[in-house]
Formats: sequence, structure tokens, C-alpha cells
Amino acid sequence: MKLKVLFIALLMVLATKVAVGEIHAVEYNIKTLEDHARVRSFKYLSYEQCYIDAQEQARNEMLPPDQEDEILSNIPKGGVLFFELLGDQWRMANGPNWTYIITDESGKELFRSKGNFYNEPPPAYAVQKNVVHTTFGTFINRQEAQIPPERDAWGRPVYVMRDQKSIPVRLPETFKVFIVDSINKNRCSYLLTIETKK
Repeated sequence: MKLKVLFIALLMVLATKVAVGEIHAVEYNIKTLEDHARVRSFKYLSYEQCYIDAQEQARNEMLPPDQEDEILSNIPKGGVLFFELLGDQWRMANGPNWTYIITDESGKELFRSKGNFYNEPPPAYAVQKNVVHTTFGTFINRQEAQIPPERDAWGRPVYVMRDQKSIPVRLPETFKVFIVDSINKNRCSYLLTIETKK
């Protein structure tokens, strides 16, 4: 009897998957159009990829079906954008300085948002020692100076802000993302196109 119930449950799960349809990962090709702002990295996860990742995590954590369904229903329809933004000062790197804009190919705006506000990370300090030799002896002058906690690709000290934005609207197969630095009046832009399967 238990085997029969288990078999029926398995058939119901398979029937549901066939009826609903499986979600497959969608990859995007990203082409840089402009590179004038201090954007260290840019990444986009499609709705489908976010759905698959959340589903795998929910099943790995053995969440009950109702909790899994709630998590999956809250996935943003347009996916998620991830950024790493640089600034010589925290206010330059922090989210409110940045504006994210998504348009379709013709330039029609689909989404616009400021970056998220984050508290400034604790400062790092560099110690500088100056040794002075005089006829009266040797003197050591020690100074601590506050510096940004990370370095860019050229070794210059910078603040790095990691931000992400959920996109609540469905996006077309091809769209553009603009990342605008308000203080420096520069921007980066990217063209995203769905990869075609070969």
C-alpha cells in the first residue's frame, strides 16, 4: 500500500513539472559600450537564473513547499544587477551618488533607480615613519594617515561599494544598462543580449 501511494505521489510531481514547464537558465552576452565611470565590475542574473538558484537553495535547506513557493514568488521579474563601484571618498563610491537606468534598444526607459545607501566602512590607517639623522641624534617622526581600505587595479587606494538592484519589470531579450556617476558626471553603459543556443 505504501509503495502504491509513493508511486502515485511521484506521478503527480512529474505531471506537475510537465504541466508547469521547467525553467531553464538564460545567459546574456554583455558588451561594454561606454567605460568612463569607475565601475570595477558589473554582473546581471536573469529571472530564470535567480529562480533556479533560489529553488536549489530552498531544496538544499529542505524548506517545506509553501515556504519554497513564497520565496520563488518574490523573485524579481527582471532579475538582479550586481555592481562594484569605486571612489576616492566614500560619498563617491556610495550608492546615492550612482543612478542605474535600463532602456530597451530604442532608448525607451524601462527602469531607473538610485543606488542603495550604505554606512561608511571602518577606516584603514597607514603608518609613515620619517627618520631624521642630526648631530644631536636620530629622531623618528611617526604619523598615521587614514586611507581607503581597498586598492584598485593599479594599486591606488579606493573605497569599493558593492551594490545590487532587483528589477521589478520584465526585460526584453536585448536591453541597455547605464551606470551614472553623478559627482564626476561620467557613466558606463552595457548592451545585454540573450545568448542564442547553438
